[in-house]
Amino acid sequence: MDLYRLGIKFFDVAGERIEPTEFIPIFHEWIQKQTIENHLLIDVHNYSHIHDGPGILLVAHQGNFSIERADDRIGLLYYRKQPVQTFTEIIKPAVQGCRLLENDARLRPRLRFRTDEVLIVANDRLLAPNDDETFSALEPQVSSALNHVLGKSFGLTRISDDSKERLIIRAQA
Repeated sequence: MDLYRLGIKFFDVAGERIEPTEFIPIFHEWIQKQTIENHLLIDVHNYSHIHDGPGILLVAHQGNFSIERADDRIGLLYYRKQPVQTFTEIIKPAVQGCRLLENDARLRPRLRFRTDEVLIVANDRLLAPNDDETFSALEPQVSSALNHVLGKSFGLTRISDDSKERLIIRAQA
């Protein structure tokens, strides 16, 4: 299975209210400094006015980063747009983004990301339908990559069995 059009979302554990627009100058700074390894950072878009939308979006050639609030939980979501060899290559930029945000003086200590629960989202219903076959194909790759990058074993479950929904996998340590 081609590994792209997949995303990973890390959730904030601190639970403090942070305005989405606080991320705009931070993402602009990332663009100016080209902070994310192996990514060409291009632009920032403010979609915070859209309910359950992408929030603040940082566009890169390789993938997009967004700060979003779904189910009243803020998180950093990274969607890969270009093919990679391993799922590790999808996790690493997301983890780097989480660490950069946690260490930013404008957000510290109000933001801290969980590493014991993540969501993996397939953003292509044709290449990665929400079915047992796709889940079975992704499960060993995702488990191995999460263990390698985060140093923990994760149990994986599908959020929904509805074939009309995107494939979303919850990984919990």
